[in-house]
Amino acid sequence: MMRTAFERPVTKEYPFGPAVLADRFRGKLEVDPVKCTGCKICEIVCPASAVSMVVVGKRKVGEREVDIQRPIFDLYTCISCGQCVDDCKFGALRLSKSFELATTNKRDLIMKEAAENVS
Repeated sequence: MMRTAFERPVTKEYPFGPAVLADRFRGKLEVDPVKCTGCKICEIVCPASAVSMVVVGKRKVGEREVDIQRPIFDLYTCISCGQCVDDCKFGALRLSKSFELATTNKRDLIMKEAAENVS
């Protein structure tokens, strides 16, 4: 007890002060719709099944038409493991430092940026 009586407290002042995050902190998932090719790797490797692919259009490849697919991320289900970020060969995904995801509506946690911003 005497040893700890003279040490500084370790309590953080958040939310009254800035949040102190570790260098390897994994926050909210972000997607770059320009870099996303719809390869489905993120959907395949997600252990929480938080990624689903949706058809956003068609593209002609040779003589046939193929679906253009883009991911939709359900951040309510996401466990922020980073597997999708590690396996994305196109650099379209990253985990940001943003962590304040509280909402009263679960639909607010569905990310559709890649599906809505198709180039």
